Amino acid sequence: MMKKIILSIVSLSVILGLFYSCKDEMEVVPLEPNFESNKVEVTAGESVIFNDISQGNPSSWDWTFEGGTPSTSQLSSPSVTYNLPGSYKVTLMIGRKNDSTSVIKEEYITVGYGQIAADFEANATTVTQGESITFSDLSTGIPTTWRWEFIPGDGGETITSEEQNPTITFNTPGTYSVKLTASNPASSNETTKTDLLTIIDASYVEAGIAAESQGTYASGSIQFKDGSLGTAKTWSWTFEGGTPASSTEQNPVVTYNTPGRYNVKLVVTNDFTSDETETEDYVLVVPNDKLSAFFPLDGNGYDAGPSHVNASNLGEGTISFDQTDRKSVNSAAYFDGESVLVAPDNDAFNFGTDDFTVACWVKTDVTSRMMVWMESGGINGSGDKQAWLRIGDNTSDRKARFCVEDDSGSNILNSSAEVSDNTWHQVVCVRKGNNSSLYVDGILVLSKDASNPKDVSSSQPFNIGGQAASGGTHNNFFIGLIDELIVYKKALTEQEINELYDL
Repeated sequence: MMKKIILSIVSLSVILGLFYSCKDEMEVVPLEPNFESNKVEVTAGESVIFNDISQGNPSSWDWTFEGGTPSTSQLSSPSVTYNLPGSYKVTLMIGRKNDSTSVIKEEYITVGYGQIAADFEANATTVTQGESITFSDLSTGIPTTWRWEFIPGDGGETITSEEQNPTITFNTPGTYSVKLTASNPASSNETTKTDLLTIIDASYVEAGIAAESQGTYASGSIQFKDGSLGTAKTWSWTFEGGTPASSTEQNPVVTYNTPGRYNVKLVVTNDFTSDETETEDYVLVVPNDKLSAFFPLDGNGYDAGPSHVNASNLGEGTISFDQTDRKSVNSAAYFDGESVLVAPDNDAFNFGTDDFTVACWVKTDVTSRMMVWMESGGINGSGDKQAWLRIGDNTSDRKARFCVEDDSGSNILNSSAEVSDNTWHQVVCVRKGNNSSLYVDGILVLSKDASNPKDVSSSQPFNIGGQAASGGTHNNFFIGLIDELIVYKKALTEQEINELYDL
């Protein structure tokens, strides 16, 4: 009896399962593709979000967007960007198991033009008469027409173009303003760059002297550069004290064998005219006996000495070279109180316990504490191997301080010599054996012996215009001008110091 009951229950379950299965199949909703979007009219560059609203519970989507980016998608709700004006269709194919169907909506999305913001650039702004300049349209908003106007400053005839990126040949010298009007069916905008172009007269030439560095040492060389304006076709150089004494090269290299200051003259010519210029005391040549480094500071941190250990700017500020030196010929480095020139550790500055001399010119009216130069040290604080020149520790007996120091102690010279009166002063620091000496403007102001020579060098950089501190930072930044910083691995005599002062 029990067996019959169990068989009956099983049979009933099978029948009910077949019934409900057939019922589910009869109630399946057919696929009906459809979609909507958050907008159907946009400006070029805008995006549209599409949303599937199909019937029939699709499990796959295959979108095609004419004119859109991306052009296809398999997401149920993709975002599409339209970058070009026009009317575009959208196609959606949906699928479920082995069934699929699609819908196409023609001209569903309308993309209009954006607002124009006219802009452009030129591949050159100064050319010689008869040369060409190419202009590139940078306008946004999809312009379809362009009008360029090249307006001469002397009121002459305006040159025009309707190309998008024109190349214009300028046959008349002078200055030109450039105006661009960019337009599309919905917008127009213009921009003018006044006196943007300088067209140089082909017959014009103005002699100009330039050099990689205006300083060198006896037996050293200088790479001269033609700094002339206009059209020069020949060059005639004259180098007082140089070898060669003259040259017809455009950018000659000249060697100087004797310390001093020397004039340089340049005559340039073209088919129409000539011009000449001569600069007195343009070249500075320093003595070379045991010279280790020479920073003329006449345009950069270039080391014109034999070691070529160039210094680079480190800090949040800038070091400029737009002010003249004491001779009003070359430039000097201006320190703004936030930057320092740092030369990497090098044997040129590793004096150890040997004799050395560091000379430089300074000009400042700031009386607060400032480091002029520092060899090594600072990172480990007091007792570190170091040598330095600092000014303005106070306004009485520590106006200038020269220190040599190691872990055995220090030898510090505290001087009341005036160096912060806004005039140029040469400050020379000399260490000879146990003795340290400080000279200001060629005059010995202080000398002092230590118990033993201090080992003043370690594997740390040489700093100009700032004091090294722990963590690789700097403080006591210099504010003012520093010029012609020279390093010798010997103790200069008083006569040599005076000869250096007179250069």
